[in-house]
Amino acid sequence: MQTQAVTLTIMQSALISLWISIVMTRSTGYSSTAFRYSPLMTGLIVGIVLGDVPNAMMVTAAIQLIYMGVISPGGSTPSEPAVAAAVAVPVAILSGLKPTEAVTVAIPVGLLGSYLYQLRFFLNTVVVTPLVDKYVKQADERGITFASIFLPIILGFAIFFPAMFITLYKGVPLITEVVKLMSGRTMHALEVIGGALPAVGIAVTLKMIGKKSLMPFFLLAYFLVIILQSLEINIITFAILGAIISYLYVLVIMEKEGEISGELEENDIAKDANSAGEGQFTDRDLHKIWLRWRYANEIPHTFDRMIAFSFLWSLIPGLKKLYKSKEDLSEAYERHSQFFNTECVGGAPIVGMTLSLEEQRARALSEGRKDEAVSEEVINSTKVSLMGPFAALGDSIEEGTIQYILIALFLPLASAGNFLGGILPWLIWIIGNYFYGFYFLKMGYKLGIHAATTILGGKSMRYILTGLSILGLFMMGVLTASYVDVTTPLSWTISGKTFELQGILDSIFPGLLPLATVIIIYLYFDRKELNVLKVLISLVIILAILGLLNIL
Repeated sequence: MQTQAVTLTIMQSALISLWISIVMTRSTGYSSTAFRYSPLMTGLIVGIVLGDVPNAMMVTAAIQLIYMGVISPGGSTPSEPAVAAAVAVPVAILSGLKPTEAVTVAIPVGLLGSYLYQLRFFLNTVVVTPLVDKYVKQADERGITFASIFLPIILGFAIFFPAMFITLYKGVPLITEVVKLMSGRTMHALEVIGGALPAVGIAVTLKMIGKKSLMPFFLLAYFLVIILQSLEINIITFAILGAIISYLYVLVIMEKEGEISGELEENDIAKDANSAGEGQFTDRDLHKIWLRWRYANEIPHTFDRMIAFSFLWSLIPGLKKLYKSKEDLSEAYERHSQFFNTECVGGAPIVGMTLSLEEQRARALSEGRKDEAVSEEVINSTKVSLMGPFAALGDSIEEGTIQYILIALFLPLASAGNFLGGILPWLIWIIGNYFYGFYFLKMGYKLGIHAATTILGGKSMRYILTGLSILGLFMMGVLTASYVDVTTPLSWTISGKTFELQGILDSIFPGLLPLATVIIIYLYFDRKELNVLKVLISLVIILAILGLLNIL
């Protein structure tokens, strides 16, 4: 990697800071989920700004590996991958760091970024919440829109833009100079750390998506890559193989166990949805609500209400159509401005279901059947009781599995310096969930209160979950064999003959050290706790010592 200028210009610092502010304020809606949890797109933006896309993508690919499996239950993560890449990639390009060495810069920066994100929640809580409550009482749609959408974005920019600009313009040159002063042994230790840290991200993903009974698929993929290494099979071929294996498991093994007979049943979800009655909301109405929910999902996140204001803002067009009096409308707004939290796509059925319940309530009230109307308590208890199960579904499948399968699929492109490695995972993911997310919302509306049992309890969903888990585990095995780099240079001489420990290990069990590293971390997560930050810090210290002692 060639060393370029030793500093960032004001314009370069401003452009990167602007991008991070857009990502961290969630200004692009649900698409910013992929930008925030994956550093790939940020690496591409930094590469464009610095005029060195290939090197930026190679560095970002190494950083991506330590953040595999990062999702945000409750809205927060132990580290911010986009912030980490925004600083680590310029440092690597300016100082000539290897991609694996740049990982050690990304870790502390990503941690500091998480504190800024928590500050965003705090400001939203003390500024946004009381203002939204004020406009809710007045049934003021414009006021609610300003307070729940525009104001959180403004506050977020006030946090992230100056912090990132100062870090990039003043901090990056300083870090670059420190890196240049490091000795050869220190640089070796950094490379050891960077080579092994992807094991953490892979272990997190295994914990998030993998049942213990399905772990052999992870091992199968790992050994296939090791055995077939000389054939130079690309990752897309392995992905196709993994998809075939997962399909055969669902189709053959489950049938053999008596869970299905013959071909998979017709999609029971679609069948039930099509048989449900028609309401007064058209597909155009539902699509408008879906677009609002998809956009606002994490923008007005607060500590006290979580994403309740996103839920409220998405329902406003539907509530205005149902309730004509200002009093009824204000009451409906207030119902949906209380605590609520779920994942965007996974929670889409709740939006549709709630709209269906509100429609039943409004119809009864308009016909003078107040005693028969769906009560406020039923509406609130239904959506609150379902937010956890649907959030788990969305986090595990949508954000924790599908997103990272796509990243794994195109990571080799990024590692080779190809800009498509940053664009394609996001593009395919965001287009896909745009359509099936709307389908889920529409299904929730059509099925009403029965949607939960249909979606969560249907056989088709169990088959999909199992198949995706197998494919995800298979791809993590491929990534472990391809990108986790743990070797030892230890050797000794006996009677004039030199013995290399790495050669001995390879003759017994090829790829033992990388696999053992991932398995040990996974077992810790499984038996102790999913404390990623604790493991990262501990592993960095251990690897640094082993690297400095030239054991690894």
